[in-house]
Amino acid sequence: MYYRKIKLLVSLFAIVTLLSGCGKPQEQKQVPASIGTSYTVVDSQGTKVTIPKKPLKILSQSLTFDTMILGIVPPERMAAACFLDQEPDSSYIIEETKNIKPVIHSFTSIPTELVIQIKPDVIILPSTNKPEMINAFRDLGYPVVVCKTPRNIEDIKNDIKLIAQTVQEEDAGRRVIAEMDRQMADIKATLDKRTGKKPVAMLVSKMTNYGGKGSMFDELCNNARVINGIAAVGINNGEKLTKELVVAADPDFFLVSKPKVNDVAKAEEFKQEFLNDPALEGMRALKHIIPIPNKYLYSNSQNCVWAIKGIANYAYGDVFDMSQEKLIKGY
Repeated sequence: MYYRKIKLLVSLFAIVTLLSGCGKPQEQKQVPASIGTSYTVVDSQGTKVTIPKKPLKILSQSLTFDTMILGIVPPERMAAACFLDQEPDSSYIIEETKNIKPVIHSFTSIPTELVIQIKPDVIILPSTNKPEMINAFRDLGYPVVVCKTPRNIEDIKNDIKLIAQTVQEEDAGRRVIAEMDRQMADIKATLDKRTGKKPVAMLVSKMTNYGGKGSMFDELCNNARVINGIAAVGINNGEKLTKELVVAADPDFFLVSKPKVNDVAKAEEFKQEFLNDPALEGMRALKHIIPIPNKYLYSNSQNCVWAIKGIANYAYGDVFDMSQEKLIKGY
């Protein structure tokens, strides 16, 4: 009888404890700390993320954030690499990622089984990722820090600050931002001396809803002293560009991606169909088609300063020295 009463009391206590937790906000589960002291960061979505220790295995999912991370920490702290990290036309981190395994072959997701296999100390994801994936990794107990997908230089700086805080390398983050500021000041001082008419550029991209006002491409053009033809005809980022509006923009030149060896997205095929459309016949820009590396057209990391210089050079001639073009690092 005595033992029955004890078991009954224990059961009642468990039920009361369970019920007392109902209605409270759910907190992110955490992997138990084994080394170092835990700390908390607030990500771009306002989520408080507790990280058990200084991360030695950092997992990301995109070329953009791999580039930011590798500007702050050395390659040995990366738990995996995006397949685009080794794309010569798009990447500044080919050397840094050449020995990083495994490689993630997706633009938008990380396989759950891979995360469980790697057991990262922290996962850094863009805000464009599906909430279900972010929540799934958090439910598994991994700290997930969401960074805003950059649309301007200030967004990039804020992401670098957040990543540097997340990996406890604030000094390295500050050095990266300082180098960005130095190069931006050089860009402004050089281009402010030009007084002629700004040329109008038109991006030719298979992503027909990218490049309008509010996009990173628009930010690059504005800082390169080039008018973005897509934004000039009233298109916001996310809205589709029509052939009628291309004609209305009357650009001085078309910016197109340089041909790739492995063109799995068939971007070259799209480009040829676009430029050969009878609706564009007679446009002056068809005589000025400029092939340009993807790392200039779709740049939203700290190396956007090189993209700005690159676009300005295509527009005005070699006004910027690109001989030192490389990954901007803070270590």
